Amino acid sequence: MKDEGVLGSLHPFLKFLLLGLVMVVSTLVVLFIGMLVALPFFGTAVFESMDPKSADINLLRYVQILSHLGLFITSSLVFAFLMDRKPFVYLQATRIPKGKSLLISAVIMLVVIPMVYYFTMINQMLTLPESLQGIENWMRRAEDSAQEMTRLLLDVSTVQGWLFNIFMIAVIPAIGEEFIFRGALQRIFRQWTGSMHVAVIVAAILFSAMHMQFYGFLPRLLLGLVLGYMMVYTGNIWVPVFAHFFNNALAVTVFFFAGGADSGLDMDSLPEIPYAYIPAILSAILALFLFRLLARREGENERRREGARG
Repeated sequence: MKDEGVLGSLHPFLKFLLLGLVMVVSTLVVLFIGMLVALPFFGTAVFESMDPKSADINLLRYVQILSHLGLFITSSLVFAFLMDRKPFVYLQATRIPKGKSLLISAVIMLVVIPMVYYFTMINQMLTLPESLQGIENWMRRAEDSAQEMTRLLLDVSTVQGWLFNIFMIAVIPAIGEEFIFRGALQRIFRQWTGSMHVAVIVAAILFSAMHMQFYGFLPRLLLGLVLGYMMVYTGNIWVPVFAHFFNNALAVTVFFFAGGADSGLDMDSLPEIPYAYIPAILSAILALFLFRLLARREGENERRREGARG
């Protein structure tokens, strides 16, 4: 897995630092250009506080899209170009996956819901020691603020608004986050450690930590592991991209058709269910079976491609 780009020969630790630098610079550049473009439409409000209680909701949505474009999509493409003269080859994004592989990936995301539910319940029960109560209170306030922002962005009453949220919450994050975490970071840590499993785990930890939501850390870690192994077993970034899209689009759709903010639905706060570990175990067993099926399917596709080339 040798990288052929201008900086492809760097040590993986230096690649990791370079990726962080590229993410920061890309975000600043995209936000600056985006704010200048928005000036005729929003005026000087683009440079003022983005307090969700007072800011223009359309401006908040615009900034949300800009942030993802800069932090994830632009930075992943720039970094991939520095690593390989063919950035989409580096990101393993040159092949269109078969429909059956995408279907299996979507079914996996449905199957792991009981596991996600169980991990969310466990996460809600975690508390810090009393000596760190101040930090825990800060984390709860930060999480409440993030949830309030999410609800404001998702709260629409028209089909057009729902479709826009699919684009903002599902399409852009699915591409950008998978390009960064599975396309770049997972590759870096596999080169660094020589272990597929360590690479998947570390990338999943960083994926969950990036969301800055302590009380949703474990379920997002689980989803990061699922997406990471999809990348490993298919060798095609578009499979986890589609699975990520499907997961986010499903959440947006459920929120919309359940009545939006008026429904009282909270994706990150769930009631405790007795014996929830039982469906979680069954969920894990079925997910492993589907992963085996996905790996076998991709193996057959690869043999067909090699046969065609031969």
